[in-house]
Amino acid sequence: MLAAYCTGKETIEVRETPDPQPPAGEVLIRIRSCGICGSDLHFYHGDFPASPKTSPGHELSGEIAALGEGVEGWSVGDRVAVEPVRRCDNCGYCRSGRYHLCPKRILTGSYHNGGLAEYFTFPAYGLYRMPDEMDFEIAALAEPLAVSVHGLHIVNVTAGDRVLVLGSGTIGVLAVLAAQVAGAEVVATYRYEHQAEAATRAGASRVVKDGETAGLETEGFDVVVETIGGSAPTLSQALGIVRPGGRVSVLGIFSQATPIHALGLVLKEVTVVGGITYCRPGIRSDFDTALSILDQHGERVRSMVTHRYPLSEAAAAFATAADKSSKSLKVQVNP
Repeated sequence: MLAAYCTGKETIEVRETPDPQPPAGEVLIRIRSCGICGSDLHFYHGDFPASPKTSPGHELSGEIAALGEGVEGWSVGDRVAVEPVRRCDNCGYCRSGRYHLCPKRILTGSYHNGGLAEYFTFPAYGLYRMPDEMDFEIAALAEPLAVSVHGLHIVNVTAGDRVLVLGSGTIGVLAVLAAQVAGAEVVATYRYEHQAEAATRAGASRVVKDGETAGLETEGFDVVVETIGGSAPTLSQALGIVRPGGRVSVLGIFSQATPIHALGLVLKEVTVVGGITYCRPGIRSDFDTALSILDQHGERVRSMVTHRYPLSEAAAAFATAADKSSKSLKVQVNP
């Protein structure tokens, strides 16, 4: 089969590799759509070390091509979205549904082959059946939406809350959708006009351009969701904007230490919570909630998929995803 690999800084190679075989408890999945995530771009840019022997990609959907020994409840041809966190499934974190904190967790595409390939294998516990009317493109958005759903549940966003989302990239736009569906009033900030349009379609009642946010601290936001990360001063900005007693959800991946106004944190008694991937906080997992939202509201965010490439053009796909002047938002590779 063909698979893509990050072999150096801003270098993607597509090459032939042996077809994988599903071990016991896992299935072989024929990849139909795989999105390029912001974290993939961190590896691409050399911010994080990338293994040249590991295919990236964890926002994926496809269909089952073969079953490993012991897999029950699934059949060849079933269409699935994949919750791509491998875990031990036995420790206290896993048993309590907080498997995203498992000490043996591995995000697919980082240290285990991911979805930028024609096929890959994954444990059956991470499979979610796609709704009948959902296509692979929308299903591949379930993973980033689950990140946003998780970011809202850790700060207990409920109907009637006023929520500010900092950043209208993929996670930001999907946080807008999830918060609006939950009954919150949502405002979002943006850098590029195409991001503003996407946030508005997703349900933002208002969008505010970066650099024009003066005055937001007087609007009484119950929750601020930070989705930018990098080296941006957005964590301090969130603390300044959120109301006293409010909550801040941090979803952006910061590439360096970021300062915060600790005295303001204390005086305002703000709750700041970092969010990583997703879990099962109750009967339903964040991922299951994300799929349900997409089943009902997927067309509101389809325009987020701005570019589509075949696997053979994975290098061009990464270059496009990294170049915001291309008006890229979500770039998907369709093997």
